[in-house]
Amino acid sequence: MVLTEAAPEGLPKQRSRWPFYVCLGLLACVVAYVLVFKVPEWRNDEKLARLEERVSMFPLPPDTEPDDRGVEGTVGLQSGNSNHCDYLVRMSLLTKLPDAEIARYYEFAAIEGVEGRALFGTVYVNPSGSWRGGFKGVIVEFFDGYHEPGFDMRCH
Repeated sequence: MVLTEAAPEGLPKQRSRWPFYVCLGLLACVVAYVLVFKVPEWRNDEKLARLEERVSMFPLPPDTEPDDRGVEGTVGLQSGNSNHCDYLVRMSLLTKLPDAEIARYYEFAAIEGVEGRALFGTVYVNPSGSWRGGFKGVIVEFFDGYHEPGFDMRCH
């Protein structure tokens, strides 16, 4: 008597599950990356956007108008070389005011910073003189630095 093994025809073949586990592992890595690194960046970007909004809502001095570039901001390591986040908002303006008067206006302009402390502007005047219609270009910067970086890689 010879025994032969026959495959049961009614049972389905078992599939390999390794592609499913590889995809599940890759998905877990992507989710972990987003949670650890991207969420802190998004949080700091939101803080910067609120600071830019407060700067742009601050009233302009007389005989001053915004330039085409408007308000620009950046977050990251702006000064020094240690682990901290700095926020810098730059506003381009055209003004007819004397240099000392526009500088004085923004030196006393208290704008709420990222964590609530008052920020004061630093004015840089275009050294090339006047532009169209007696206007000259100035840049006003508001710097808020030395905040906790978290896992935002731009701040390390």
